[in-house]
Amino acid sequence: MIVSSESKKSSKIKTKKEALIREKAPEVFAVLEEETLELRPTSLDQYIGQTKMVRQLRVILDSAKIRSKFPEHILFYGPPGLGKTTIANLISKELGANLRVIAAPSLQKIGDLVSLLLNLEPKTVLFIDEIHRLRAPLEESLYSAMEDGQVDLLMGKGHGASVARLDLSEFMLVGATTQLGKLSKPLKDRFATIFQLEPYGDAEMSDLVDRTSKILKLKIADDAKFLICKRSRGVPRIANNILKRILDYQLVHKLKIIDLFQVEDFLQELGIFEKGLTKADLTYMKVLLDGSVGLKTLGGRLLEETETLELVTEPYLIYLGFLDKSSEGRKLTVKGKEFILKFGKEFLF
Repeated sequence: MIVSSESKKSSKIKTKKEALIREKAPEVFAVLEEETLELRPTSLDQYIGQTKMVRQLRVILDSAKIRSKFPEHILFYGPPGLGKTTIANLISKELGANLRVIAAPSLQKIGDLVSLLLNLEPKTVLFIDEIHRLRAPLEESLYSAMEDGQVDLLMGKGHGASVARLDLSEFMLVGATTQLGKLSKPLKDRFATIFQLEPYGDAEMSDLVDRTSKILKLKIADDAKFLICKRSRGVPRIANNILKRILDYQLVHKLKIIDLFQVEDFLQELGIFEKGLTKADLTYMKVLLDGSVGLKTLGGRLLEETETLELVTEPYLIYLGFLDKSSEGRKLTVKGKEFILKFGKEFLF
């Protein structure tokens, strides 16, 4: 086998990097060395948060095992980062089934969907992320697959074309969406169970941060962990990403333990402020201090697309009780004004 000089050079760089990590922080190397480092739970019993949902899901899965039959299709909705993909993975493991993951935007033509369905192995959990972004013709093709386990395949062209209805292998569709309102009613009605995932509370976030810290072998003070919980918006993905960046910080600065002040400074550098708000969030609120503003005007003043404001910025501000939306436009609540004047002035004024 011929090895290029570029490959040799890359290998040497990697070796030097590993040697440096081993020398400076051997206790961290054990974590970084694991290619399959897994922060996600490996069973439903390990899943933290969404207690009611997990309890109901457990009943559905246990019942399916007793009946030796796949459960009916399930839809999950809620903000990004709450674990929809993780749950789909756990469902497949609980059922001892195959898992196929695909994002709805990647299915452009009916043929893409039909090919996907026909090539599913028996007993497969098909997870379609952002399912509200499926195009209408593809949705219609999905109806018979979900209800009857069959799909229509167009054979031939022109006047000689015919439609063949083909049987599919047994599968369970798990859909996920961040925008339930954009899902068509006919598709929504074909899901037997719809679960809403909600932001995590303080206790759940604390358990999750503890678990992730142990997996990463990250030594961090309890009050520093509490601050991370408060700045993570109740979203596990955000908390895990912060902890991984803090692990980098600990490694580079050769710190034995991370304290509250270091985490506070680090989060400020990352642009994650009180209640997990970013500078973009605070700037948005500052524009509204003078009164009600229309969405298009907001987009123009902030140089941001209105869709981004509606889908990314506004939902969390509404959740916090900082923002009101009406026909007149957007305006801050009393709570929102108090917050921006108290916590935002350091960064915006």
